[in-house]
Amino acid sequence: MLILKRSFTSTAIVVNLLLLSTVITTIAETGKEFNYSSSYSSDVTPKICKAKLFGFTGTYLNQAINSSNFGRYYPNGKDQSQEGVVYENDIKLGGYLYTEYFQTKEKAKNFDLHYLALSVSGWASEEISFLAEFELEHGGKGDNTFVEQAFIDYWFKRNIALKIGAMLVPFNRFDDFHEPLANTLITRSQVSREIGVSAWKDVGVNLHGYLDLNADNSIGIDLYGINGLGAGNNLRGSRHYRDNNENIALGGRILLVNSRGLEVGGSFYTGAWDDSSNFDVNMIGAHFMFNTEIADFYGEYSSATSQNPDSAGAKFKDGEMSGYFIQVSKLVHNKYRPTIRFGGLDYLDKRVFIPNAPTDMITIESTNKQLTEFAFGFSYYPTSDVVFKIEYSIFSEGDRVKENKDNNQLGLQAAIKF
Repeated sequence: MLILKRSFTSTAIVVNLLLLSTVITTIAETGKEFNYSSSYSSDVTPKICKAKLFGFTGTYLNQAINSSNFGRYYPNGKDQSQEGVVYENDIKLGGYLYTEYFQTKEKAKNFDLHYLALSVSGWASEEISFLAEFELEHGGKGDNTFVEQAFIDYWFKRNIALKIGAMLVPFNRFDDFHEPLANTLITRSQVSREIGVSAWKDVGVNLHGYLDLNADNSIGIDLYGINGLGAGNNLRGSRHYRDNNENIALGGRILLVNSRGLEVGGSFYTGAWDDSSNFDVNMIGAHFMFNTEIADFYGEYSSATSQNPDSAGAKFKDGEMSGYFIQVSKLVHNKYRPTIRFGGLDYLDKRVFIPNAPTDMITIESTNKQLTEFAFGFSYYPTSDVVFKIEYSIFSEGDRVKENKDNNQLGLQAAIKF
């Protein structure tokens, strides 16, 4: 078993990434064709391929998938492997927006302009592509205006690239489908929100690519170094672009995709969360997707541990979190999609903050969540770029949680991609 220590120096990390780059580039020489990276967020990214990698998105879910069309590298909509096809420099604009309405017993009923996302993408040369995506969340007031992604990809080969900049971290597979035309429900699963911290964005580098094993099977990789999760009240509150320590967090993901509609994958992450780089967060995840004539199946599992320090002779127990979901849906007549999701979350952490100044007080932020969720929804796609959804979610608290709230929720959503 490979164990990654936080004692990695910056030089060692760079050397290891360079070695990995050399090995993967050598392997890529044998590849028959290029398959675009798994780290996309929408069709406005600098890949021109209408069928997603797996096709597990909105109305595209039931498209035929085979090794001759999924994920191929088509800059400007053209197959670069064809004789006489040349690179063309162009800029593409796009984005999406969606408005929601939620009703619960615990919270006030309200309408919410949840997201307005604007993006620009293109190619600076035959080897360099770029994407910038800006989001205004909840009307864009205060801290709700931010950069979702802003990176360049340098393509060493037709099937391998180095991503540099702000990106969606390739840990939680759901983040690749979190936009409204891709997510078949309105809400995100509890494990995706609280452990996968969707939508998780960070700054760093990511070596990513694909290799065709044979006519039916491809393997995908992501190996990244980022600033990492920092000091927050919980994992979701630890997301940030600026680092709070000198530790570089490391992670990776591997995917195996079969052209008949099956994808399985696993991921890992490790990095220090405190200001002094003494305590780590370690995470693992796994997922599957299976597209059949009967229905489309999708599931994820994630777990994490967060190290906590000693204080005044007392050892605080490390935080432990785990969760899962399984989702089943079916696209009918390319316009209607009923979806059912069942999942659970077990999250217990007393995150302890030890200040640098000895006169300051020690603070403890406790997170205790134990619940199961059952969501069922219905989506209507009048066109491939517009969706109207309704969803009802039922939550049940676990035995460890003393207060049993009625958090059941009704949601409505209208979304468009442009």
